[in-house]
Amino acid sequence: MTALLERTAARPRVLQATPWVAAVWGVAFLALTALAVVGRTPHPWSPEEASALGGLTAGQMSWVIAVTAAMVLAAQVVGTVGRSPSMRRIAGWTLIGLGIVVAVAISDVRALAFLGYLPMSLMALVGVGPAAGHLDGSILIDSAAALAHAVGGVAIAVTGFDLLDRATALGRGGRPDRRRWARGGPAAVGVAVVVPLLYAVTRIAWALDVPLGVRREMLDDLGSGRYAGLGLALFAVVGAWLTTGLRARWGEVFWAWVPRVGGRPVPIGLALVPGLLVAGAVTSAGLSFWRLVLTGHLSKVPGATSDWAAWAPELLWPVWGVALAVACLAYLARRVA
Repeated sequence: MTALLERTAARPRVLQATPWVAAVWGVAFLALTALAVVGRTPHPWSPEEASALGGLTAGQMSWVIAVTAAMVLAAQVVGTVGRSPSMRRIAGWTLIGLGIVVAVAISDVRALAFLGYLPMSLMALVGVGPAAGHLDGSILIDSAAALAHAVGGVAIAVTGFDLLDRATALGRGGRPDRRRWARGGPAAVGVAVVVPLLYAVTRIAWALDVPLGVRREMLDDLGSGRYAGLGLALFAVVGAWLTTGLRARWGEVFWAWVPRVGGRPVPIGLALVPGLLVAGAVTSAGLSFWRLVLTGHLSKVPGATSDWAAWAPELLWPVWGVALAVACLAYLARRVA
């Protein structure tokens, strides 16, 4: 009966894959942190002051990650073997909460840095661009680990949402009501488009040698570093444009002129996965900047506190991340309803 009810609602491949990704994250980091706690390997998380949990040591974070990973695996087991809707709902809400913790707290600003600076890092590997000859491999590894937490956290949270959805279907004795996911979708898309553009305007201005929101001295001190900010700005502009696709026809069906796939439906995962990943990464990065402000360490950001454009746009990133996540869930609801 359970299997029959679960087949009544179309489940995109991305929803079938997320539990496996969540389980891989749980097993991998439970093993890594367990080895680190007993002194067999280095801790898989290195301290980062610009992090939501930056006040913890590497050893303390290993315990946090280990406990979180164990809870994720336990909740997945309960959600899989639990027969009653109430057990699945409890497991679903638990996974959502744990996923948010992993994606925005255990992960940190390094995840977004990895995504934003990836093109420049790849260019540096072949000796091209402003980062050529200055690429730090250890920083790259730490950033990749933060990105792994962002991916794992998103997968855990989506697994929880899907579990709640199926629990609702069992409780109602039929098709799940996904319409509730779509509420607020248009407004969320609008916010998720405007906020990154506010950030992009300042960095593009700097690249054009216009000291928008900063002192001329700071812009001169940045030197070629302003072009790294340009890379992030272009990343934000492209992301804002892609976000509009969550409400546009071309976000559901490929343009007719696109070779081989023109006129075919856009795979849901093609929009959902990167959208939720960026949502988690920018929320985590935004919380990192808020932590610097609240702990009085804003001086660690290039420039001075009076150079508002160096840090104020980033304080809006949690709003961007939440809006983008809501927009992605609304897109999913519309596509599978």
